[in-house]
Amino acid sequence: MAENKAWERLNKLLDDSSFVELGAYVSARSTDFSLKNQAEPSDGVITGYGQIGGIPVFVYSQNRAVLNGTMGEMHAKKIADLYDKAMRSRTPVIGLIDCGGFRLEESVDALDGFGGILAKQMESAEKLLTISGVFGVCAGGMTMIPAMSDFTFMTASADMFVNAPHTITDNTVMAREFAASDFQNTVSGRAEVLETEDEVIAKIRLLVSLFEDAVYGCCDMAELNRYVASGKIVENTDTRALLRECGDFGEFTEIRPGYCPEMVTGFLKLNGILTGVAGNAGNLFDEQGNVIQELPKGLTAGGCKKAADFLTFCSKMSLPVLTVSTAEGFAALEETERSLPESLAEMMRALAGLSEARVNLIIGDTYGSAYVAMNTKPLKTGSCMTIAWDCVKVGMMQAEKAANILFSQDASQDQQAVVYESRQNSVRSAAAHGLIDSVIEPKDTRKHLIMAFSML
Repeated sequence: MAENKAWERLNKLLDDSSFVELGAYVSARSTDFSLKNQAEPSDGVITGYGQIGGIPVFVYSQNRAVLNGTMGEMHAKKIADLYDKAMRSRTPVIGLIDCGGFRLEESVDALDGFGGILAKQMESAEKLLTISGVFGVCAGGMTMIPAMSDFTFMTASADMFVNAPHTITDNTVMAREFAASDFQNTVSGRAEVLETEDEVIAKIRLLVSLFEDAVYGCCDMAELNRYVASGKIVENTDTRALLRECGDFGEFTEIRPGYCPEMVTGFLKLNGILTGVAGNAGNLFDEQGNVIQELPKGLTAGGCKKAADFLTFCSKMSLPVLTVSTAEGFAALEETERSLPESLAEMMRALAGLSEARVNLIIGDTYGSAYVAMNTKPLKTGSCMTIAWDCVKVGMMQAEKAANILFSQDASQDQQAVVYESRQNSVRSAAAHGLIDSVIEPKDTRKHLIMAFSML
């Protein structure tokens, strides 16, 4: 059954009849503890190449039917060999993980083979698209393989952990399911979780298909000039709904939506141009515009780290980037004081490392350092173009707070706040100072983004 699952996953992932197996007759070399009598061809991992939507990929699928899917010396070397072949052809590598851990009978030989995989992952980090799908168990050192992949997905029933949960100090009191997919999805952020194997495989196929050569000009005039249905979107400052409205044919592919959802990351096509997106989100809404989850207000350490990781990938793939600003400041959380400066600096370094076109879209009130950090023009390595909705406020801080500081002894403090608002926090004032290139109506957002990226 497990053997069939390994093949079944491969067949679902790849185009029909496109898979070519490599190393089918490789088997374990060790004879300790009668391992030779247990060894079978393929040594617990099916490796080879095939196509996804006509796109060539290398892929390996671990086979729990052979020695419980444990990783031994030759098992590891087969995977490492795929990376060598992939680097020569710049072909994506996809791992379908279901591993019983390292093979105890092979001891240091198994560890040496595992080290070879990590070495190949590091060598290929700036060259290849790498994706991991976790379908069964991924434990201990094996967690480094998905951690070093560009994207990791796992099923809701899969387990991924460094130490078994019962070995964690005080976990009998905490009763935390460290191995469970929900923990990896929302707390650690190591993986994006989908309910079933079919959904994981569909997401991997979608992701690979996005990286075909961009076909600029793929939209007809009606799709190209489509207005954004902006009513509820503007009312809620709903970043996710806006991105779906702006994407070609209403499509936006979000990455890691369950982890730090106050930062949205994903891929958008704008008249065929594949664009990476990192943006702030105030709350989560359902399709009717009702709040389903309140999110931290402002930039968070986890959100900035999530954006930094994603932007680093965009730099590696030479993708243009859209940043969406609506953060009024920094979230008032313990983690802000503990680690936001470092995470914020990491995000800004990732922004500075981008080589392709960068556009900043301001859709909500944004103030102070948060305004600068989200790739606006004052950051000299920031946006090539900044676009803002005509209904937003941009400035140092909210007018009421500023007036309270500047005119604390003045009886006309409320009146001064109104004056400060018009002179210092107006989006048109920022545009007059040359800090915003275009002030637009929300319904025109898609058209302006397409035009900006087509010209940069």
